[in-house]
Amino acid sequence: MSLSNPYINTNTLRDQNMFFGRRALLRRIYERLISKQCISLIGLQHVGKSSLLHALPLRELQGNFADSLEKHIFVLLDLREYSQKSSDDFFEAVSRRILAQARKYLNLDHESEEGADEFFALLTEIQEQGFHTVLLMDAFDNVARNSRFSWEFFSFLRSQATLGRVSYVTATTAPLQKICHTDIEDSPFFNIFAVQDVGALDLEEARELVRHPSQKAGLAFTSDEIDWIIKLAGLHPFFIQQVCNYFFEEKLLHNGTKVDRKHIKNQAYRALEPHFNDIWERLPSDKQDLLKDEARVVNKQKREIPELSESSLFRLFVRDKFKIYLFHMTKEALEEALGKLNDPKKLGACELANIVSSGGPQGTPTVVEKGLLVRKMLNEAFERMHGTGVRQDGASDWLLYNILYYRYFKHHMKNEQISARLQFTSLRQFFRERTKAIDALFTILLEMENTNLTSEEE
Repeated sequence: MSLSNPYINTNTLRDQNMFFGRRALLRRIYERLISKQCISLIGLQHVGKSSLLHALPLRELQGNFADSLEKHIFVLLDLREYSQKSSDDFFEAVSRRILAQARKYLNLDHESEEGADEFFALLTEIQEQGFHTVLLMDAFDNVARNSRFSWEFFSFLRSQATLGRVSYVTATTAPLQKICHTDIEDSPFFNIFAVQDVGALDLEEARELVRHPSQKAGLAFTSDEIDWIIKLAGLHPFFIQQVCNYFFEEKLLHNGTKVDRKHIKNQAYRALEPHFNDIWERLPSDKQDLLKDEARVVNKQKREIPELSESSLFRLFVRDKFKIYLFHMTKEALEEALGKLNDPKKLGACELANIVSSGGPQGTPTVVEKGLLVRKMLNEAFERMHGTGVRQDGASDWLLYNILYYRYFKHHMKNEQISARLQFTSLRQFFRERTKAIDALFTILLEMENTNLTSEEE
């Protein structure tokens, strides 16, 4: 029996068995809908807004969060083609969808009308029979930006919600008031919404999305494979789906044996790159700058935009796009840091502190915490310079180590004292060797960073 790849469909999820996580968000949405409130879902492209809208009407899912939704009629409307349509098109489409859904639950004594009158009549009749309409509007950006949808249109929609006839759940990539056309910027319609961000999955939710489908398909990912997939994809559900898709295909190809992870990474990166580009072009400049900063840092404890920057593939995309180097420092900056090795506060304020990863308990280190991280990094690099056996002043393979040992890391002796102790023939010779020692330390720091990057991405 051939196995089927459960991750191959990376479009909007319509299969409840492939919907994972969002528990806290679902609970909040259902609680608000029971109170007949309106909700604005905001999130980046492909982060799961459409999948969430498709999941909300599922009675099996509702039962896990609320038991008071039996008389809520959920109506899903895809508005991706509404950038050029009119309010008449909207009312015709939504009324047709409401009528089709409502007839599954109740008998309507309905006489057909037109436009807004039809919409109003349907909502009123449904309300009179003790039911409540929930209108799920995907890609609502296209309506809000479309100048053919007037102030009067939005005022009418608002009145139906405030009278308790309907609840709206909109999905957009930015807050409604920031994406609407100029004629409606001050519309009170936007004030009726409770805003809910649709962002990154939490770590356990991400692991579920990786683990369960592969188990059910009969070719389970191992714990190590799951960790690697999440390291590449991060906590963005679409990124996870893409990486899992290629990993599962590779396992099928090799009958579940060891797979070529570098090949999988390259495939996933090529598939995701146009999506990365699309997401990037739509981001405001302040978020772009933040993501550039985060792309420079390996193993940061807290990412500011985790749905993107938790993915090592996305960080790689940012570095490639802007030619960002993870380890950007000069030998002059290194020598400056060495001179402040005993003062964490000064060390944390020097140029070298810009390259250390976040070390504070909340992900934002203080100057002193940065200094301690720099000191730790420099000490680790320094210890890799030692020679064989026990350290001796006269041993040639300990020479560069000893120069830094006496000058910076242990005794802080003056250059003349070190030169005499290590028996240099001249101070000029000592300075040449000290330059070699700093060069060697610089090279080791670069090697350490390359090792960190390889560990992060492979």
